[in-house]
Amino acid sequence: MNDRHSSPNPDEFNNRDDGTKKYGYQKVENQQKLQTPPQVLIVLITVMIVVSAAGYMLLRGEVAQKKNLELLKRIQSGLRFHLVKDQAMSAVQLEPVDAANEIVLMEAAAAKSRPASYYKLEKIPALSGEYVKEAGLAKDAIGANMIHIEFDSTGSTLFAELTANNVGNQLAMVYGNRVISAPVIQSRIIGGKAQISGNDIAIILDDIRNAEDQAASATVQAEAE
Repeated sequence: MNDRHSSPNPDEFNNRDDGTKKYGYQKVENQQKLQTPPQVLIVLITVMIVVSAAGYMLLRGEVAQKKNLELLKRIQSGLRFHLVKDQAMSAVQLEPVDAANEIVLMEAAAAKSRPASYYKLEKIPALSGEYVKEAGLAKDAIGANMIHIEFDSTGSTLFAELTANNVGNQLAMVYGNRVISAPVIQSRIIGGKAQISGNDIAIILDDIRNAEDQAASATVQAEAE
């Protein structure tokens, strides 16, 4: 007599179990295929950061280059070097003035906390900004603004001769009709490079800023029309 309740077939369970395992493995494998490996994400993020940084640096470089070009234009057209004949706290103290050969100019005095000085200068500039071939804005050791300039070959020769022949005398750097700086010449300067530092260089930077504002206003007005 056959038993109604037949004994379970172990092979049947084994086969079913193998199928379930196989199906589960395939499902996990498919999910893993859909997921982006961490290494790929890291590479993508790194590339995005590098591209963003490169774009930012390129933009900063373009802005700095435009500012330096504008600075160079201002230096070439407005900077002059005059030998100083005398210095005082008021123009009256510098009288008499030989109008044919001398001029009296006031210090730019961007720092309003101190009184401005007056300089009696040789009227004819010893050197002008037309010989400057490069100009750039930088920071000194304490973070203050300074302008570095470089002369062309002719300007370098003239500047070396000027400083060699006037050691111990003051050389005024004049922008427009204001004295920016008037350092004492310590020695002959070769190489054609010089620096303009001090609070009074703000007059040059303000001039550039005003020119940029005027250009921006003109652009907006032209677009509006």
